[in-house]
Amino acid sequence: MCKAAAAVGTWVNEDYIMKSLLQKAVRNHGQVDLMQQKDGGRHFAVKKMPNKWVRQGPTDFEKTYQTASERPWVDIGLVRHLNSIQFPYVCELMGVFKDDQHTYVCSSLAAKGDLFSWCEKDPKPGMSREAVIVPLAIQMFSGVRMLHELGIAHRDLSLENLLISESEQGTQTLKIIDFGMSTTSRMCRKEVRGKQSYQAPELHSSAAYDAFLSDSFALGVVLFAMAVQDYPWTSTVQGQCQLFEYITTFGFSKFLKKRKLRKGKGEHLAEVLSPELAELLKGLLHMSPENRLHLGENCFESSKPSRSAWERSWIQPLAGSPLRV
Repeated sequence: MCKAAAAVGTWVNEDYIMKSLLQKAVRNHGQVDLMQQKDGGRHFAVKKMPNKWVRQGPTDFEKTYQTASERPWVDIGLVRHLNSIQFPYVCELMGVFKDDQHTYVCSSLAAKGDLFSWCEKDPKPGMSREAVIVPLAIQMFSGVRMLHELGIAHRDLSLENLLISESEQGTQTLKIIDFGMSTTSRMCRKEVRGKQSYQAPELHSSAAYDAFLSDSFALGVVLFAMAVQDYPWTSTVQGQCQLFEYITTFGFSKFLKKRKLRKGKGEHLAEVLSPELAELLKGLLHMSPENRLHLGENCFESSKPSRSAWERSWIQPLAGSPLRV
Protein backbone atom coordinates (compact mmCIF):
# COMPACT_ATOMS: atom_id res chain seq x y z
CA MET A 1 0.00 0.00 0.00
CA CYS A 2 2.77 2.42 0.89
CA LYS A 3 4.62 1.64 -2.35
CA ALA A 4 1.44 2.34 -4.33
CA ALA A 5 0.93 5.65 -2.50
CA ALA A 6 4.54 6.67 -3.17
CA ALA A 7 4.10 5.99 -6.90
CA VAL A 8 0.99 8.17 -7.38
CA GLY A 9 1.27 10.31 -10.51
CA THR A 10 -0.39 13.53 -11.67
CA TRP A 11 -3.70 13.23 -13.52
CA VAL A 12 -3.83 15.31 -16.70
CA ASN A 13 -7.47 15.37 -17.73
CA GLU A 14 -6.70 16.61 -21.24
CA ASP A 15 -4.88 13.37 -22.04
CA TYR A 16 -8.00 11.22 -21.79
CA ILE A 17 -11.43 10.87 -23.39
CA MET A 18 -14.41 10.01 -21.22
CA LYS A 19 -16.46 7.29 -22.97
CA SER A 20 -19.17 6.26 -20.52
CA LEU A 21 -20.06 5.58 -16.92
CA LEU A 22 -19.46 1.92 -16.06
CA GLN A 23 -20.91 1.95 -12.56
CA LYS A 24 -21.28 3.98 -9.41
CA ALA A 25 -18.74 3.34 -6.66
CA VAL A 26 -21.03 4.43 -3.85
CA ARG A 27 -18.99 3.01 -0.97
CA ASN A 28 -15.96 4.93 -2.26
CA HIS A 29 -17.99 8.10 -2.87
CA GLY A 30 -17.18 8.04 -6.56
CA GLN A 31 -17.70 6.21 -9.84
CA VAL A 32 -16.03 3.94 -12.38
CA ASP A 33 -15.70 5.33 -15.92
CA LEU A 34 -14.71 3.87 -19.26
CA MET A 35 -11.95 6.06 -20.69
CA GLN A 36 -9.51 6.11 -23.58
CA GLN A 37 -6.18 7.81 -24.14
CA LYS A 38 -6.54 10.74 -26.54
CA ASP A 39 -3.82 9.40 -28.81
CA GLY A 40 -6.14 6.51 -29.71
CA GLY A 41 -4.67 4.11 -27.19
CA ARG A 42 -6.39 1.35 -25.27
CA HIS A 43 -9.63 1.66 -23.36
CA PHE A 44 -9.42 1.23 -19.60
CA ALA A 45 -11.49 1.52 -16.42
CA VAL A 46 -10.97 4.44 -14.06
CA LYS A 47 -12.25 4.50 -10.49
CA LYS A 48 -12.60 8.17 -9.57
CA MET A 49 -12.73 8.97 -5.84
CA PRO A 50 -12.56 12.27 -3.91
CA ASN A 51 -9.21 13.01 -2.25
CA LYS A 52 -11.09 13.82 0.96
CA TRP A 53 -11.98 10.13 1.10
CA VAL A 54 -8.80 8.51 -0.22
CA ARG A 55 -6.46 10.86 1.72
CA GLN A 56 -2.72 11.03 1.07
CA GLY A 57 -2.04 7.35 1.64
CA PRO A 58 -2.92 4.30 3.75
CA THR A 59 -1.59 5.70 7.05
CA ASP A 60 -3.56 8.94 6.68
CA PHE A 61 -6.67 6.99 5.67
CA GLU A 62 -6.50 4.59 8.64
CA LYS A 63 -6.01 7.50 11.02
CA THR A 64 -8.97 9.45 9.57
CA TYR A 65 -11.39 6.56 8.97
CA GLN A 66 -10.55 4.05 11.68
CA THR A 67 -13.86 2.16 11.46
CA ALA A 68 -14.33 2.19 7.69
CA SER A 69 -15.24 -1.19 6.19
CA GLU A 70 -14.22 -0.10 2.67
CA ARG A 71 -10.49 0.72 2.45
CA PRO A 72 -9.33 1.94 -0.97
CA TRP A 73 -5.61 1.57 -0.25
CA VAL A 74 -6.08 -2.08 0.70
CA ASP A 75 -7.73 -2.60 -2.69
CA ILE A 76 -4.91 -0.81 -4.53
CA GLY A 77 -2.13 -2.49 -2.55
CA LEU A 78 -3.49 -6.01 -2.93
CA VAL A 79 -4.07 -5.68 -6.67
CA ARG A 80 -0.56 -4.26 -7.05
CA HIS A 81 0.85 -7.25 -5.18
CA LEU A 82 -1.28 -9.79 -7.07
CA ASN A 83 -0.12 -8.27 -10.37
CA SER A 84 3.50 -8.61 -9.23
CA ILE A 85 3.10 -12.37 -8.73
CA GLN A 86 1.12 -12.74 -11.98
CA PHE A 87 -2.11 -13.78 -10.29
CA PRO A 88 -4.39 -14.53 -13.27
CA TYR A 89 -7.74 -13.56 -11.81
CA VAL A 90 -7.31 -9.81 -11.28
CA CYS A 91 -7.25 -6.86 -13.65
CA GLU A 92 -3.97 -5.06 -14.36
CA LEU A 93 -3.39 -1.97 -12.21
CA MET A 94 -2.18 0.57 -14.77
CA GLY A 95 -1.53 3.39 -12.32
CA VAL A 96 -2.86 5.67 -9.58
CA PHE A 97 -3.11 9.41 -10.22
CA LYS A 98 -4.32 12.55 -8.47
CA ASP A 99 -5.41 16.07 -9.28
CA ASP A 100 -6.60 18.78 -6.88
CA GLN A 101 -9.93 17.11 -6.22
CA HIS A 102 -9.80 13.42 -7.04
CA THR A 103 -7.78 10.21 -7.06
CA TYR A 104 -7.95 8.07 -10.22
CA VAL A 105 -7.23 4.34 -10.11
CA CYS A 106 -6.70 3.06 -13.66
CA SER A 107 -7.14 -0.63 -14.47
CA SER A 108 -7.33 -2.84 -17.54
CA LEU A 109 -10.81 -3.26 -18.94
CA ALA A 110 -12.80 -6.48 -18.55
CA ALA A 111 -14.76 -5.87 -21.74
CA LYS A 112 -17.39 -8.57 -21.23
CA GLY A 113 -18.78 -6.89 -18.11
CA ASP A 114 -19.77 -8.28 -14.74
CA LEU A 115 -21.72 -11.39 -13.81
CA PHE A 116 -24.72 -9.28 -12.78
CA SER A 117 -25.20 -8.29 -16.43
CA TRP A 118 -24.30 -11.79 -17.57
CA CYS A 119 -27.13 -13.25 -15.49
CA GLU A 120 -29.77 -11.59 -17.67
CA LYS A 121 -28.62 -13.47 -20.76
CA ASP A 122 -29.96 -16.72 -22.20
CA PRO A 123 -30.17 -19.66 -22.01
CA LYS A 124 -33.00 -19.87 -19.52
CA PRO A 125 -32.55 -21.79 -16.25
CA GLY A 126 -32.09 -25.47 -16.91
CA MET A 127 -29.48 -27.91 -18.16
CA SER A 128 -28.33 -25.74 -21.09
CA ARG A 129 -27.68 -22.84 -18.75
CA GLU A 130 -25.82 -25.05 -16.28
CA ALA A 131 -23.51 -26.24 -19.07
CA VAL A 132 -22.53 -22.62 -19.73
CA ILE A 133 -22.07 -21.88 -16.03
CA VAL A 134 -19.74 -24.78 -15.19
CA PRO A 135 -16.55 -23.30 -16.76
CA LEU A 136 -17.24 -19.96 -15.06
CA ALA A 137 -17.79 -21.69 -11.72
CA ILE A 138 -14.48 -23.53 -12.10
CA GLN A 139 -12.70 -20.20 -12.55
CA MET A 140 -14.56 -18.64 -9.60
CA PHE A 141 -13.64 -21.49 -7.29
CA SER A 142 -10.06 -21.62 -8.58
CA GLY A 143 -9.49 -17.87 -8.23
CA VAL A 144 -10.87 -17.59 -4.71
CA ARG A 145 -9.05 -20.76 -3.61
CA MET A 146 -5.78 -19.25 -4.88
CA LEU A 147 -6.48 -16.07 -2.92
CA HIS A 148 -7.07 -18.10 0.22
CA GLU A 149 -3.84 -20.04 -0.29
CA LEU A 150 -2.09 -16.64 -0.38
CA GLY A 151 -3.73 -15.81 2.95
CA ILE A 152 -6.26 -13.34 1.50
CA ALA A 153 -10.00 -13.46 2.18
CA HIS A 154 -12.00 -11.21 -0.16
CA ARG A 155 -15.14 -10.68 1.99
CA ASP A 156 -17.07 -8.86 -0.75
CA LEU A 157 -17.61 -11.46 -3.47
CA SER A 158 -20.70 -10.71 -5.54
CA LEU A 159 -22.01 -10.74 -9.10
CA GLU A 160 -20.84 -7.14 -9.47
CA ASN A 161 -17.31 -7.91 -8.29
CA LEU A 162 -16.70 -10.76 -10.74
CA LEU A 163 -15.93 -9.63 -14.30
CA ILE A 164 -15.23 -11.43 -17.57
CA SER A 165 -12.20 -10.46 -19.64
CA GLU A 166 -11.45 -11.72 -23.15
CA SER A 167 -8.01 -12.15 -24.70
CA GLU A 168 -7.13 -11.58 -28.34
CA GLN A 169 -7.28 -15.35 -28.81
CA GLY A 170 -10.88 -15.44 -27.57
CA THR A 171 -10.14 -17.03 -24.22
CA GLN A 172 -12.31 -15.59 -21.48
CA THR A 173 -11.01 -15.25 -17.93
CA LEU A 174 -12.87 -14.34 -14.79
CA LYS A 175 -11.49 -11.30 -12.93
CA ILE A 176 -12.03 -10.58 -9.24
CA ILE A 177 -12.26 -6.89 -8.33
CA ASP A 178 -12.85 -4.60 -5.35
CA PHE A 179 -10.55 -5.82 -2.58
CA GLY A 180 -11.43 -2.90 -0.30
CA MET A 181 -12.98 -5.19 2.32
CA SER A 182 -10.33 -7.89 2.09
CA THR A 183 -8.27 -9.12 5.01
CA THR A 184 -5.16 -11.20 5.61
CA SER A 185 -6.66 -12.45 8.88
CA ARG A 186 -8.55 -15.70 8.34
CA MET A 187 -10.45 -15.47 11.63
CA CYS A 188 -12.47 -12.29 12.15
CA ARG A 189 -14.84 -11.02 14.81
CA LYS A 190 -17.56 -8.35 14.70
CA GLU A 191 -16.65 -7.35 11.16
CA VAL A 192 -19.72 -7.56 8.95
CA ARG A 193 -18.52 -7.23 5.36
CA GLY A 194 -20.03 -7.63 1.90
CA LYS A 195 -23.48 -6.97 0.45
CA GLN A 196 -26.46 -8.12 2.51
CA SER A 197 -27.56 -10.97 0.25
CA TYR A 198 -24.05 -12.48 0.27
CA GLN A 199 -23.25 -12.29 3.99
CA ALA A 200 -22.84 -15.65 5.71
CA PRO A 201 -25.15 -15.83 8.76
CA GLU A 202 -22.27 -16.22 11.21
CA LEU A 203 -21.10 -12.67 10.39
CA HIS A 204 -24.04 -11.38 12.44
CA SER A 205 -23.02 -13.13 15.65
CA SER A 206 -20.49 -12.00 18.23
CA ALA A 207 -18.35 -15.11 17.75
CA ALA A 208 -15.26 -15.26 15.55
CA TYR A 209 -15.90 -16.42 11.97
CA ASP A 210 -13.75 -18.06 9.30
CA ALA A 211 -13.46 -15.57 6.43
CA PHE A 212 -12.54 -18.35 3.99
CA LEU A 213 -15.84 -20.12 4.67
CA SER A 214 -17.79 -16.87 4.47
CA ASP A 215 -16.26 -16.38 1.00
CA SER A 216 -17.51 -19.88 0.09
CA PHE A 217 -21.00 -18.88 1.20
CA ALA A 218 -20.87 -15.74 -0.96
CA LEU A 219 -19.84 -17.85 -3.97
CA GLY A 220 -22.85 -20.06 -3.26
CA VAL A 221 -25.10 -17.00 -3.58
CA VAL A 222 -23.31 -16.02 -6.82
CA LEU A 223 -23.75 -19.52 -8.25
CA PHE A 224 -27.42 -19.63 -7.23
CA ALA A 225 -28.10 -16.27 -8.92
CA MET A 226 -26.28 -17.37 -12.08
CA ALA A 227 -28.36 -20.54 -12.27
CA VAL A 228 -31.85 -19.13 -11.62
CA GLN A 229 -31.46 -15.41 -12.45
CA ASP A 230 -32.51 -14.40 -8.95
CA TYR A 231 -31.14 -14.12 -5.41
CA PRO A 232 -32.01 -16.76 -2.80
CA TRP A 233 -32.87 -14.03 -0.25
CA THR A 234 -32.39 -10.31 0.39
CA SER A 235 -30.72 -10.59 3.79
CA THR A 236 -29.26 -13.20 6.14
CA VAL A 237 -30.05 -11.18 9.26
CA GLN A 238 -32.57 -13.05 11.37
CA GLY A 239 -36.04 -11.53 11.05
CA GLN A 240 -35.34 -9.41 7.96
CA CYS A 241 -36.17 -11.78 5.07
CA GLN A 242 -38.98 -14.35 4.94
CA LEU A 243 -37.16 -16.44 2.32
CA PHE A 244 -34.11 -16.77 4.56
CA GLU A 245 -36.35 -17.57 7.52
CA TYR A 246 -38.04 -20.32 5.51
CA ILE A 247 -34.71 -21.98 4.68
CA THR A 248 -33.45 -21.82 8.25
CA THR A 249 -36.73 -23.42 9.42
CA PHE A 250 -37.44 -26.03 6.72
CA GLY A 251 -34.12 -26.50 4.93
CA PHE A 252 -32.73 -25.77 1.46
CA SER A 253 -34.31 -28.76 -0.30
CA LYS A 254 -37.85 -27.79 0.71
CA PHE A 255 -37.10 -24.21 -0.29
CA LEU A 256 -36.27 -25.35 -3.83
CA LYS A 257 -39.57 -27.22 -4.03
CA LYS A 258 -41.51 -24.20 -2.75
CA ARG A 259 -39.81 -21.33 -4.62
CA LYS A 260 -40.78 -20.54 -8.22
CA LEU A 261 -38.62 -19.07 -10.96
CA ARG A 262 -38.84 -15.29 -11.09
CA LYS A 263 -38.81 -15.29 -14.90
CA GLY A 264 -40.42 -18.66 -15.47
CA LYS A 265 -43.85 -20.05 -16.26
CA GLY A 266 -44.65 -21.36 -12.84
CA GLU A 267 -41.77 -23.84 -12.54
CA HIS A 268 -40.33 -24.49 -9.12
CA LEU A 269 -36.57 -24.25 -8.65
CA ALA A 270 -36.36 -27.98 -7.91
CA GLU A 271 -37.72 -28.64 -11.41
CA VAL A 272 -35.09 -26.62 -13.28
CA LEU A 273 -31.96 -27.21 -11.18
CA SER A 274 -30.15 -30.49 -11.66
CA PRO A 275 -29.89 -32.61 -8.49
CA GLU A 276 -26.10 -32.29 -8.75
CA LEU A 277 -26.16 -28.48 -8.76
CA ALA A 278 -28.78 -28.42 -6.01
CA GLU A 279 -26.45 -30.58 -3.88
CA LEU A 280 -23.52 -28.22 -4.50
CA LEU A 281 -25.59 -25.14 -3.66
CA LYS A 282 -26.91 -26.77 -0.51
CA GLY A 283 -23.33 -27.40 0.63
CA LEU A 284 -22.02 -23.93 -0.18
CA LEU A 285 -25.02 -22.24 1.43
CA HIS A 286 -25.04 -24.36 4.58
CA MET A 287 -26.02 -22.20 7.54
CA SER A 288 -23.43 -23.87 9.75
CA PRO A 289 -19.84 -23.00 8.71
CA GLU A 290 -18.43 -26.23 10.14
CA ASN A 291 -20.65 -28.16 7.70
CA ARG A 292 -20.23 -25.82 4.72
CA LEU A 293 -18.29 -26.79 1.62
CA HIS A 294 -14.86 -25.22 1.25
CA LEU A 295 -12.83 -24.67 -1.92
CA GLY A 296 -10.16 -27.30 -1.39
CA GLU A 297 -7.69 -25.06 0.43
CA ASN A 298 -4.76 -26.81 2.11
CA CYS A 299 -5.96 -25.71 5.54
CA PHE A 300 -9.06 -27.89 5.13
CA GLU A 301 -7.31 -30.99 3.77
CA SER A 302 -7.75 -32.97 6.97
CA SER A 303 -11.52 -32.49 7.14
CA LYS A 304 -13.37 -35.84 7.13
CA PRO A 305 -15.60 -36.55 5.34
CA SER A 306 -14.38 -34.29 2.57
CA ARG A 307 -16.25 -31.01 2.37
CA SER A 308 -14.52 -29.80 -0.77
CA ALA A 309 -16.74 -28.31 -3.48
CA TRP A 310 -14.40 -29.96 -5.99
CA GLU A 311 -15.57 -33.39 -4.85
CA ARG A 312 -19.18 -32.70 -5.87
CA SER A 313 -20.30 -34.37 -9.08
CA TRP A 314 -21.69 -31.21 -10.76
CA ILE A 315 -18.25 -29.65 -11.09
CA GLN A 316 -15.97 -32.69 -10.95
CA PRO A 317 -16.04 -33.85 -14.62
CA LEU A 318 -14.62 -30.55 -15.89
CA ALA A 319 -12.47 -29.60 -12.91
CA GLY A 320 -9.29 -30.66 -14.70
CA SER A 321 -10.16 -28.98 -18.01
CA PRO A 322 -8.48 -25.81 -19.35
CA LEU A 323 -10.02 -22.68 -17.87
CA ARG A 324 -12.05 -21.61 -20.88
CA VAL A 325 -15.59 -20.26 -21.15
